[in-house]
Amino acid sequence: MSARDAGAEIDALAAAISARPSRLEREGSEAGRIQAAVCVPLQVASDGLEVWAIKRTAGMRHHAREIAFPGGQRDDGDADLGDTALRELEEELGIPRAEVRVLAAMGRFPTATSSFTLNPFVVLVAPEAVVSPHAGEVAELIRMPLADFFAGRVPYRAVRLGGGRLSPIFDFAAGSMYGASAHVLDEVLRAYAGVGALPFPEPELTDRIPWQ
Repeated sequence: MSARDAGAEIDALAAAISARPSRLEREGSEAGRIQAAVCVPLQVASDGLEVWAIKRTAGMRHHAREIAFPGGQRDDGDADLGDTALRELEEELGIPRAEVRVLAAMGRFPTATSSFTLNPFVVLVAPEAVVSPHAGEVAELIRMPLADFFAGRVPYRAVRLGGGRLSPIFDFAAGSMYGASAHVLDEVLRAYAGVGALPFPEPELTDRIPWQ
């Protein structure tokens, strides 16, 4: 894919992500929730566009050992939640803001096992960026080519919730991504499928709930 084609694909994906409705609008109230921001990093690699996630270390105060996206609570010095997301990306993966382009702000995603609401920001990481994971926060960096999911190379399961809803689960060698983070990834993949007119895989239904 040429640089021009890649740029057009990324711009179309950003527009598609921005147009998707907030999960919060579908699922209820924000009362009493703590606002957190996460970065959903994308990068153009040799095998196409890929998305990154991290496995959190065992010593984290919240969501230890989980597969998630870089992020955390807003600090007093942050201008807004977008600023929080970029700060956390730099702290956790060592990627300076100068090497990141914000593509889209996603709708908010409430977590089911804590009082946090995730505010995701999809960003594009420059090809020359050097990743330096923070040893105290990041046990492993996961890079998933988006094409791998649609080729069936990323196991995709789901737990059936009330009202006919499904909660997605993505299985990686480092562990399973579930909960709000998996919903974020699911939304990004669905937007990508729409851009590329790709059929979206059906998840394997399971009654094994990883967050219990």
